[in-house]
Amino acid sequence: MTTTTNLVRLNLHLRPEHLDRLTTLACALSRRKCRDTRLAEAMELALTAGLSWADDDLLDLTKTDREEPQWVALGPIVRKR
Repeated sequence: MTTTTNLVRLNLHLRPEHLDRLTTLACALSRRKCRDTRLAEAMELALTAGLSWADDDLLDLTKTDREEPQWVALGPIVRKR
């Protein structure tokens, strides 16, 4: 049975160290799967692992806006569907 998975495109703001970590993960995936892998495939793996946690555990990792002012500086959020 063939299942079609819809992919969506989104623009992200990432910290350089997170991008480096995702790139390292994508390279490791590439070696494991013996094919090129996209950064999005590594991001999906990281999100799957992270989202398996309870929400309260994830929220405990957040920092205050004073500690991370770059997120407030981005301006208003516009989400479209």
